[in-house]
Amino acid sequence: MRLTVVGSRILISRVGQVAANAAVVVLVAQKLGPAGQGHYSLTVAVTLLAASLLGGGMGLAAVPALRQGKLRPARLMRAQAAWLAAMLLVLGAAASLAAWSGPAASWLGLHLGWTPGMARLAALGAFGMLGFEIFSYNLLARGRLVVGSTVNGARAAAHLLLAAVLAFTGSLTLDTAVAAFAVAQFGGFLAISIVALRDLSRPAPAATSVSGGAAPLPLAVADDAVPADLDQRPLWRLVAHNLRHGALGQLSAVAYFLLLRLDQGLLEHFRGAAEVGIYSLAVYVGEMLWLVPGALTPVLVHTSAAAATDMRRDRTAARAVRLGVGLTLVTALPLYLLAAPLLALAGGGQYAASGASLRALLPGIVAFAPGVVLAGDFIGRGRPHWNTQASVLTVVLNVGAALLLIPDHGAVGAAWASSLAYACGSGVMLWRFRRATGMSLRGLVLGRHRRQLVP
Repeated sequence: MRLTVVGSRILISRVGQVAANAAVVVLVAQKLGPAGQGHYSLTVAVTLLAASLLGGGMGLAAVPALRQGKLRPARLMRAQAAWLAAMLLVLGAAASLAAWSGPAASWLGLHLGWTPGMARLAALGAFGMLGFEIFSYNLLARGRLVVGSTVNGARAAAHLLLAAVLAFTGSLTLDTAVAAFAVAQFGGFLAISIVALRDLSRPAPAATSVSGGAAPLPLAVADDAVPADLDQRPLWRLVAHNLRHGALGQLSAVAYFLLLRLDQGLLEHFRGAAEVGIYSLAVYVGEMLWLVPGALTPVLVHTSAAAATDMRRDRTAARAVRLGVGLTLVTALPLYLLAAPLLALAGGGQYAASGASLRALLPGIVAFAPGVVLAGDFIGRGRPHWNTQASVLTVVLNVGAALLLIPDHGAVGAAWASSLAYACGSGVMLWRFRRATGMSLRGLVLGRHRRQLVP
């Protein structure tokens, strides 16, 4: 199956998800105002961070073992369920501490607008996200590239339905908005669990390449990292194996999250929640442009796992980079011109200042499109630490630039700091890719290159 066909199927399945998420953001922004939108955005960010920190790479590390037939699906699911149960206890304890501890509750109320019960809602949302990510990797390992995106779209649609009902009945507050978010995430986890259990009970499908012909199994880690006796190990040792081999890839997810959301925390510190609300609306709109390159990421997890002698692997990745950048740029140009009126209309007139932030973000959004695509390529090559290194560097640059720009320039300063960091991080990832493939910059752009493997 060709790259454009597979990518288009994933893209189509994600369009509804992105549209639903955007509609929820607009509803919250209009009903709660900039300060409420800021608190909501920060709450979602905290929930995402908790899910990323507690994932442990439990899904990522299971991909090679499951695909190579060295681990029975039933044992894999039991190990993942044991980890999820442990993380549920951790989240429950953290939520109780946040609700009962006076200083913690006071700090969360001041900076995030939380009431005591919202800590438990955030914990429920984080658990749902955590489980959804783990079981999505199980489906990816089985070659179900579109299924996870489809379920994700259904989760987003359910979230929109809940938010719309709350808005229509006049009940949409920060508490109920967070509750709707948490319920949708947990519901998505239940749905993906059912789908994964049903799929793993069936024989594994034959793998095919997006370039045509038989495709090797996609590996998130090196071949020799999957021991032959893995299926016979006690459950706790199986969990430990997955943690040991998945933690590095999970660290990349944490660093990537910090790259996308840490600036909002700094903005709240210097300028307050209302400024975060202004900025976050621009961020949500700008990040929608990554829909196209993001649709190509799971494809490259498969194709880039091919043997080093397979010339199609590098050509497919380079073609994906060109396609992702080109379509992101084409979408960004009209959005740049329409930024101010579009955001003013979406936010009911309260967010006209978001237009300047979006314009400052768009150069970085386009510049980081290659990085979004290559994240999947690096995982497929068994080099998830390349993603981690690039993300950590980008976070450091983002924080440094934000500390310089936010105090004087607020949301626009945060946007320019992010654009600078995105461009640098993408440059590092492109350098890694060119070094691994032997491509020149001209060859990467035009599709002509010589092969030269670099360990």
